[in-house]
Amino acid sequence: MTPVAIQYPVGAAGTTVRVMQWGLEGPAVLFLHGLGSHAELWAAVAPALAAEGYRCLAVDLPGHGLSSKDARFAYTLEGHITWLGALLDALGEHAVHLVASSLGGLWAAGFANAYAQRTASLTLVGAVGLEPLTPERRRWTAEYLGRMDRQSIPDRLRRVVENPQAISETFIEQTYRMSNSAGAAEAFAALGRYYLEHINDDLQLEGLIARDAGPGLMLIWGKADATVAYAGAAARAARECSLGAVAPLARRAAAKRPDRRRGDISH
Repeated sequence: MTPVAIQYPVGAAGTTVRVMQWGLEGPAVLFLHGLGSHAELWAAVAPALAAEGYRCLAVDLPGHGLSSKDARFAYTLEGHITWLGALLDALGEHAVHLVASSLGGLWAAGFANAYAQRTASLTLVGAVGLEPLTPERRRWTAEYLGRMDRQSIPDRLRRVVENPQAISETFIEQTYRMSNSAGAAEAFAALGRYYLEHINDDLQLEGLIARDAGPGLMLIWGKADATVAYAGAAARAARECSLGAVAPLARRAAAKRPDRRRGDISH
């Protein structure tokens, strides 16, 4: 029987965030989404993993989804590392398995580097923050964070999956409503400034490679992903982590297609 999600609010580091949970017992797996998304991104993968005996927790990051969107929150790497530690404390978890995509991957990698003892393992799916981003890529991201209209959101969501029909109208409407809720524009503006000015100062790959001991590391990306290329990262990290290139998928495939995640990842 497929586990059904429960949802509840959690206070952490001055924020109130929404947590979705599948499964009531087993090791905890914490899922982090990327820019402009929300916890439902993991609604296909998390139940499948929970059915295998894990307790899966997906959270709306600060400034996203149904979580608080306080302009005073530090939408930076350090701000999110502090928040993640407080979130684990609030959940009563000493350590979790971290699974994160896109910008959530940078927050997760930073936390794993700072608190290896609280990170049982780290899986990064199409994550940024490992390789430097070009000025063009950073500008493009900052600009799209200011475009949360009904046309831009589905165009953006569907361009990063193998099958655009996998992005349902319900998911699009939910993303649109959440991304235009009170405080969202200010949160996205702060994240856009971080992207433009600081993201390349916070690269985490070398820290993950240099650690003497720490969580197991897995990198997953789509060979057709036009925005995240791990070729250089994979070459440097090959002796330290498991690598998965999912062909021919784009970034969100591993989150939206649990069957492909299990069957098509090659190591």
